[in-house]
Amino acid sequence: MSSLPSRRARRVLAAATAGALSLAVLAGCASSSSGETASGDDVTPITLQTSWIPLVQFGGSYVADKEGYYEKNGVDVDILPGGPDVDSMAAVVSGQADIGMGNADTVARANEQGADLVIIAAGFQKNPLAILSSPDKPIATPADMAGMKIGVPSGDEAAQEALLAANDVDASKVTSVPVGFDVAPLVSGEVDGLWVFYSEQPIAYEEATGKAGTVFLTADYGLDIYAQVYAVTRESLEDDGKRAAIEGFLKGEIEGWQDYVADPTEAVELTVNDYAKDGGLTIEEQTKQAQLQMDLLVTDETKENGLLTMSSDAIAKNVATLDTLGITGVDDSLFDTSVLDEVYAGSNTIK
Repeated sequence: MSSLPSRRARRVLAAATAGALSLAVLAGCASSSSGETASGDDVTPITLQTSWIPLVQFGGSYVADKEGYYEKNGVDVDILPGGPDVDSMAAVVSGQADIGMGNADTVARANEQGADLVIIAAGFQKNPLAILSSPDKPIATPADMAGMKIGVPSGDEAAQEALLAANDVDASKVTSVPVGFDVAPLVSGEVDGLWVFYSEQPIAYEEATGKAGTVFLTADYGLDIYAQVYAVTRESLEDDGKRAAIEGFLKGEIEGWQDYVADPTEAVELTVNDYAKDGGLTIEEQTKQAQLQMDLLVTDETKENGLLTMSSDAIAKNVATLDTLGITGVDDSLFDTSVLDEVYAGSNTIK
């Protein structure tokens, strides 16, 4: 069963089999190689492995880097771009990175293969997987999927099964159509609905048709899995020096995302003109994506507790959903909120 969510459009991650093999090989390798104080300085180098190519999806990190929030908190962060051949969890296991970004299920599957990773924060409080349909034939809820042809990219089959089961929809009444990672099948009418990444394909669909599609987040219907999480080795949290660097990183990271939420303009400009300057991105497209991501980043819980935080209730829902996906050995020990607790110290913001 492949991980949830798979990336779409420009976001196809490495094959599940390759990831599993790499983790099996790397499980016995050394843990984080950073954590030593830079020569002649009090700033500790630390490496962040992102889960995909540079996009405004990581805009808060870019702001934290550019504005000096990392350095202010005692760390010098090297932000490594991901891609289809990069396994961020394997990078952490092998020590090539100190912190890896991914999704709760990718971390859980890495542990299933022998890693010992723990999630210390969650960027996307809501999973970005969504169902996109034409406004002329809207699919507004999972119940509306009955009798419809749904385009399912490779890797999202398990998600579709779980979504239908969670909402008591008879799977035999839904026709699954294998598709790629663009909106063409929906635009042409080959399918009635399409599994998409919430902040990307809906933009492409509107550009192609001139009208906004109907979209619902699967997270609102039982697929409660954190995305864009930050994972470290459990061992690193038990090392005082490495833990201090992780805490410094998280403080700076949250400051960057606080700026993003207040106004994503800087994050968009940094993405297009600096971190992804050769990526062919546009200010207009990345601005739209940045605005859509607000629905994933900001919830009632983050307003109360702070960005990137993880509540006990949400953790329990994540564990339950991971179990329905057939991932073994998952319990709430996959998540560790102790660093977040230290970072926020009873507040809901980083001053």
